[in-house]
Amino acid sequence: MRWSYIAPRLALLVLVWAFFFFAFDHLLKWGMIKGLEKGAKARAEIASVRTTVLPPSLSIKGLTVGDAASEFSNLCEFSSLEFRLEGRPLLEKKFVIDRAALAGLKFGTPRKTSARLPLVKEEPPSEFAREVQDASKNFALDRAADVKSDALDAYKVEPDSLESVKLAKELERKYEEDYKKLFEQADFACYQARMDALKADYEKAKGESNLPKQAKAYAAAGKELKKLTTDFKADKEAVEKALAEARSAMKALEDARRKDTAGVLARLKLPSLDKASLARMLAGPAIAAKTEKAMKWLAIARRYMPQSATAKTLAREAGRGRVIEFQKERAWPAFLIRELEVSGELDLGEPLDYSGRIEGITTQPKIYGKPLVADIKGAKGARTLQASALVDATGDALAARALLTYTGMAVKDLRLGSENSVTVDIRGAGNFDGRAAVQGENLSGKAVFTVAGASFSPKADSVKTPQVKSALLGAFDSLKSASLWADVGGTLKAPKFSVDTDLAGALSAGFSKALGAELKKAQDEAAKKVDAALEPYKAKLDKLTSSNEAKIREKLGMGEKSVGGFAGDLEQKLKQSLSPGKVKLPKFKL
Repeated sequence: MRWSYIAPRLALLVLVWAFFFFAFDHLLKWGMIKGLEKGAKARAEIASVRTTVLPPSLSIKGLTVGDAASEFSNLCEFSSLEFRLEGRPLLEKKFVIDRAALAGLKFGTPRKTSARLPLVKEEPPSEFAREVQDASKNFALDRAADVKSDALDAYKVEPDSLESVKLAKELERKYEEDYKKLFEQADFACYQARMDALKADYEKAKGESNLPKQAKAYAAAGKELKKLTTDFKADKEAVEKALAEARSAMKALEDARRKDTAGVLARLKLPSLDKASLARMLAGPAIAAKTEKAMKWLAIARRYMPQSATAKTLAREAGRGRVIEFQKERAWPAFLIRELEVSGELDLGEPLDYSGRIEGITTQPKIYGKPLVADIKGAKGARTLQASALVDATGDALAARALLTYTGMAVKDLRLGSENSVTVDIRGAGNFDGRAAVQGENLSGKAVFTVAGASFSPKADSVKTPQVKSALLGAFDSLKSASLWADVGGTLKAPKFSVDTDLAGALSAGFSKALGAELKKAQDEAAKKVDAALEPYKAKLDKLTSSNEAKIREKLGMGEKSVGGFAGDLEQKLKQSLSPGKVKLPKFKL
């Protein structure tokens, strides 16, 4: 036996074994913590990491990730995550997990130590959150009892400072481009070419002496005529839909005008007590915070879910030359969890255990070819939780929809409003119903939250006038429930957000009764000043939309008349040319 040959190799094997047995898990744990802290910009902890080689598996215990926005709160935590890796994909440096189990998943839990990392800059609030917070802060009540309508006489409104004027200019630029495209789309010259071709085909078929061939040609012409009318109808509906969307955008201008009026009153420390302003002040900050957090989670998910239609899955550029990976019969994504069992606890007033599964978690959905599907449920007594989601990123554009309902939750510490103006603490039994959808970059969603058997504790420390404070406190005396509504639209990068609550009506009535007619005069005067500044831009926009819409509709009418007349005439000719029973023409209608 040649010990000089065997001993070095045996020593190398022992060193490799010792590395994986004593050091690998610790290095992996350290790398995971650093990666989590880099992504979350907050402290992360892991109790233990354990790996095995045969079979390849990973077990993570006691993971917590701090919340960068809340020093003594966790973004999320779980007690354990366990899974086994498939061996064959590992040979291609791909991580494929058939089944995984995630237990004890919780969100927003308290932590004893600070989550802040040294030398990490705090992220400024998004434009979305800042807009909602400012709307609440600008709601001034400290001079509500001293309202004088003549306070606005000397105040000058600068058009360039108004959001409604900025929006009108933006819409003007957008409409000029959009209407130009719509005008080209409404010019149905292509249909004239198709009608000429159909007419030629009919004349050719008419001169055919072979009856079977003639019947076949007539039938083909009938099918093409049906396709032409169907295509025309679809294009016409698309143009009309675009026109309707352009008109609906004018609603945003009206909303901006109301906000500008409230802003003028706020700058003079006069309260804007219309229902829309009250709703933004009361419900805006609370709902916006939840909405922005959900959108951050969505942004994190999209970061690991490539959307490029030309993902480089078959070719990679190497440092030298080019490596070509030929397409295989079976290809795996770089990372895939086919099925993840999830269980944990949701704490919204009272803890509620939940469980469910998520299927199709992958960083390369185009290769996997299946959407992500999630289904989570929980129930305890009168409380029920149901959450479901479908995320399809297998195509060129992301398509996703989600549903969340929670009934019977205990509402104990719901606070609406702002410390700068009015706050109200609400207790009772709550029900939540929310739905959201994403199509490409477009975002849409609706949510309704109701509190039954509610008790209200309003505060207005910034209000020094007894008359106003009494009106505020009395507005909630007869209320037994509360409802909040939220709509989200726009795009993922530029969301549009609106809120409403039935509490706004009660507050508006109470204040109007307490403050009398002088407040209404001040509001009307502020609205007149804003309207006067906005009017030239709005008039120009109205002229642009009405004139262009009239031209486009004239084009649509001419196209409809031309195609409809041609279709009816040719259909009649085809019916007359064919003997009864020989060929059945396809039915169509313009």
